[in-house]
Amino acid sequence: MLINRKNKMIAIGATLALALTGFVGLQSANAATGKNCNLKSVAKTADCDSVTYAALHRVGSLDAVTPVGGYTESQMATIVQGQLYRFNAAGYPARDLVLTETISADFLTVTQTLRTINYSDGTALVAADAVNAFDRWVVSKSSASYIAKVDKVVAKDAHTLVWTLKSPYTDFHFALAQQFLGIHPASKTDTAAKAAAYFKNPVSAGPMMVKTFTPGTDLFVAVANPNYWAKPVTKEIRVVTIPDANTRLAAFQAGTVDYVMELPLAAAQTKFDKTKFRVAAAKDSGTFMIAFNMGAGQPNKALKDARVRQAISLAIDRAAIMRIAFNGLSGTNCGMQFNTNNPYYLCSIPKSGARDTAAARKLLKEAGYANGFKLYLHVPNRVLWQDAVSIIKANLAVVGIDVTIDMVTPDTNISAVINKREWEAMWFGNNAATPILQLSNWFYPGGVWAANSNIADATLADTKKLLDEAGSATSAVVIKDKLAQVEKIAWDLSAFIPVGTRFYLSGSTIGAGLVQALMPGQLQFVIATNPALPTD
Repeated sequence: MLINRKNKMIAIGATLALALTGFVGLQSANAATGKNCNLKSVAKTADCDSVTYAALHRVGSLDAVTPVGGYTESQMATIVQGQLYRFNAAGYPARDLVLTETISADFLTVTQTLRTINYSDGTALVAADAVNAFDRWVVSKSSASYIAKVDKVVAKDAHTLVWTLKSPYTDFHFALAQQFLGIHPASKTDTAAKAAAYFKNPVSAGPMMVKTFTPGTDLFVAVANPNYWAKPVTKEIRVVTIPDANTRLAAFQAGTVDYVMELPLAAAQTKFDKTKFRVAAAKDSGTFMIAFNMGAGQPNKALKDARVRQAISLAIDRAAIMRIAFNGLSGTNCGMQFNTNNPYYLCSIPKSGARDTAAARKLLKEAGYANGFKLYLHVPNRVLWQDAVSIIKANLAVVGIDVTIDMVTPDTNISAVINKREWEAMWFGNNAATPILQLSNWFYPGGVWAANSNIADATLADTKKLLDEAGSATSAVVIKDKLAQVEKIAWDLSAFIPVGTRFYLSGSTIGAGLVQALMPGQLQFVIATNPALPTD
């Protein structure tokens, strides 16, 4: 069933799954400026002149459907684009440019009235711009599974959108809040050539607008958009690129940056002044995993056998990986779904994910690889990930699998590896705002990881049907049953091996929920406003 807050339909928010663990101690002063811009500041009264964010990636593009680099550009795209729904700091999709919404009795027609609002350059935003945004998302095929249930959207007039769904869609508003549905003037973005020129200096219908942007450089600056319907808590956000985790930590300690993501484990042991600094481990609604190339380009014959992939799952020591590489700040996963605040989570892999090298050797022998084989594992070079895969390498050596680790540097180059379609195996994570969307990433035609791993649509016919049924259901019992069936198929296929709950260490010198990246997957960004996004 389609989400309808008034009818209290089922929905699980992304960062409702966040669990924060603070670390205590002593350090230096912060750099954020403003009348009320510190750790005690709250959204209703916060007033920041400028906030500096130390980011892992450069901003190479502000067009969310044609990214060229890492997640930082997706984050910045979200704050300088119009959105029908926008994730709030709790990870819940809230009405942004949608003023009112009605839903038909059969949950198949959604009619939205848009706010009367101008872009940052003074031109009017119209409903046709949102239709064009949706069309661009469809053409891009980015996370196509999220909009597979949408039949069409039309602009009834300048301020009215009418959505027609193929079937009731529980997670519809979560889909509308994705970065891919960024609203910009249709007249400037309705062709690829126009869009390429426009996004060098786009206008904004979001809370911030571009001030300084040269693609691929180390500084991006956005300032408050005076034409937005609400007032951002900061007049400016400065994004400085610091690729090295230890250097990011040093900048944070020195007080030259106010917000930082993906800190090294040293940050957890560092003593900070709790009145000025907050360092926290945030559990994501995501799963660390080993993914396999399931396409014709898979060069490793052994990995084409599901028994071999299952043997790898049995041979790895999940507990050791999460305890040693991630300092015990996050836990293991014995099922595909994220396991924090998720009522549908279940342990779906054998022995609850415990290591069983005897069972692994038995499967390898049955598959014809009693003496093992060589495996090439690609890993984006992100903080803590090298330690994790080093443990996996040692684990697999015990059952005769000789792993060569390719630390892909910079981590954004992993896209080229994926797109070449000749990779063997990969360490990564899969994140989504809800369990159904997360499983759809893996097991629904058009899902981001189904596409990345080159899984044929025909292979996903059964899981597609189950996910469609789960996505239209109103009963938690029915949803859980459908997702359990998906997880059983997931083990039989073993295209992806769950390892642990994805998490990040982040730091801030200002109040929580004011200016920060949003889980899952860090792909969106929160700038709190007054008034706040509606909670109805």
